[in-house]
Order: sequence, then structure tokens, then C-alpha cells
Amino acid sequence: ALDYAALDRRANRIAHRLRALGAGPGTLVGVCLSRGLDMPAGLLGVLKSGAAFVPLDPDYPAARLGHVLGDARPAAVLVDAASTARLTAAAALAEGADPVLLDLSAASLEDVPDTDPGVTVGAHDLAYVTYTSGSTGKP
Repeated sequence: ALDYAALDRRANRIAHRLRALGAGPGTLVGVCLSRGLDMPAGLLGVLKSGAAFVPLDPDYPAARLGHVLGDARPAAVLVDAASTARLTAAAALAEGADPVLLDLSAASLEDVPDTDPGVTVGAHDLAYVTYTSGSTGKP
């Protein structure tokens, strides 16, 4: 279980860590997390950093994930123990993309402030970017 106060603190810590990695308005952060408590905290943390999130399904093949990484070029990707290996393989296939993988299952966020990062976003800043296969068969 996760109450709103704990969710807010965890999301703030993730946001501060992402800000330290260069995330903010105008940048993208991939989110490749299994369904669980880190998913809502990760998504909210990306938004609190001012960046836009790019959902990456950990069940997708590495080639598809690599294509999205190469096209989106996120500054970082939130991962967990279950998705780290898949994202490492996908990043190797992504041309020109070298995102930092932030493993929420292993990363200690206790040394990161749990206060609101205070990032201001504009009405026209991106919140998220999704990829679909569409009619071309490419994400």
C-alpha cells in the first residue's frame, strides 16, 4: 500500500534525482517499470521534474524499445530490477541514444530531498509522448 504522502515524497525524490541528471521542461524521460508501487511514483516524479515521460513497455522486444529510444533520445530511463537487462540491450540497439538508466529498485533515494522540486512548466510544455505502431508497423 502507498498513501498520498508517501507517494508525494517518493515522487519528489525521483524528480530531484532526474533534475540532477538534466531532466526538466523540454526533455524526455523514459519510464520502463513493471506494474507496482514504483510506477505511479515514477510517472509523477517525471512530471514533477518538468520533463515529459515516454512509456516503455518492459514486455516489448529490445528492437522495438531500441527504436523508441533512438527516436525519443530520453535524458534518462526509469527502470527496475525486471526491466534493467531489457533496457540495457535496447539502448545498445538505439542509434545515437545513450540514456542514463535510473534503477528505482536499486537506487537509494534516501539522500535526495523529499521536498517539492518547485519546477515551473508552461501550458504548452509536453507532459508525455507515446509511440504506436500505426499503419507503418514502426513505433
